[in-house]
Amino acid sequence: MLLFFLRIVVAGTLPLVPDEAYYWIWSRHLQWGYLDHPLMVAVWGRVGTWCFGDYPLAIRLCGLVASFLENIFIYYAAKRFFPERKNVGAYAILLLNALLVTGVGVLPMTPDTPLIFFVCVMLWALAYALEAEGTRLQCAWWSGVGGSLGCAVESKYTAVLLGVGLCGFVMRAPRALWKRAGPWVGALCTLFICLPAIGWNITHNWAGFLKQGGRTAVWHPQRAVQFLSELWAGQFALVTPWVACLFCVGLWRARREQPLILWLFVPGGLVFLLHACGDRVQANWVWVLYPACVLVAAAYGRQPMKAAASGIACVAFLYVQLLTNIVPLPSHWNPAVRLTSGWKELAAELSVRARDQGVNVIATDDYALASILFFYKPAGGVSILGTDRRWTFIAALPAKKMTKALYIEDAHYKAPLPGESFIARHNAGQVVRYYRLELREGVEGKLLK
Repeated sequence: MLLFFLRIVVAGTLPLVPDEAYYWIWSRHLQWGYLDHPLMVAVWGRVGTWCFGDYPLAIRLCGLVASFLENIFIYYAAKRFFPERKNVGAYAILLLNALLVTGVGVLPMTPDTPLIFFVCVMLWALAYALEAEGTRLQCAWWSGVGGSLGCAVESKYTAVLLGVGLCGFVMRAPRALWKRAGPWVGALCTLFICLPAIGWNITHNWAGFLKQGGRTAVWHPQRAVQFLSELWAGQFALVTPWVACLFCVGLWRARREQPLILWLFVPGGLVFLLHACGDRVQANWVWVLYPACVLVAAAYGRQPMKAAASGIACVAFLYVQLLTNIVPLPSHWNPAVRLTSGWKELAAELSVRARDQGVNVIATDDYALASILFFYKPAGGVSILGTDRRWTFIAALPAKKMTKALYIEDAHYKAPLPGESFIARHNAGQVVRYYRLELREGVEGKLLK
């Protein structure tokens, strides 16, 4: 409970990060789907801002509530899957909160936040569904499994991998589950919940599915060792090493004692390993598999209390670091400073530059930069024009062609060349990022509102 209240303090203190601002714009224009992800993150953000306004804590409100409730679901899932294991529910809660993924990674309101919550709900409903086989409650529990899996897919498409594993388990289960009504009812519930994402993709030439499923367009098998090393090292760090070892032990023992969990893990695990043979796997892609790993780690891992304590200590330290910056880290080791600092000042300075040039529009092809600038609302009636193709998939944003606009381009850490117009932004005195400025004519894009 103390960790949860500390999480609220951190969430209320940290400014918005650019990707959160992007999803916040989604929440202002709800629709059945978006190019990058389905609609769930936009709905959650809309609920929070409808209740309390456009503030970081309000945007993160549903995620904070979900981070508390998912402990209840993982507790009862563990108790039902492993009734013979003493204290397994408590161990599951502790291990879930020991992950840097759930402790820090889902503090921002991103699609991973509702994803992990609905996966925990699915595991809880699945445990009860298997227990209720042959009873009148069978179809009701399988409906819960299908509904929560559908909501997970509506949060992030990677949840489909859990559905593939679940289908494999149902088809191969010794009790011939595929002959019973429950799993089929659950499948229909999943399909029904996923209709918004499917319908949106149908009407937009499958843009979302193609974007997420077409990530192998650039393939570098010669760098497989690098990508695989990054995947393993990154996940061990995010899970914390001791808990990661418990995950491995738990999955190994689950192959005989609880094969369902292994079925849920294997399709996603194989997909990510194969992807890492030719391209980088983003750290958060793998998070969809972690709630299932927590269950087997709590049931089969040795000394789960000590492992959880080591992870929770890391999470608590990171909270203190986020709040106080107690350890003065270099900028490349301090993502909180890099992602949250200086945006309000940058928006104000850009509005001055725009007015000095006699224009009232700032344009950029960086969707994250456009989003965070719009969140901080440049002064003097200056508008933000997004030229990235992502914005074309938000129907409510008006398309505009501006006679003149101040175009801003992120130059990262490159110093300006002689004669170039640049703006330098210091983040908490630790990092300098450069933005190239140019007055352009005939800029086309979507006006953010």
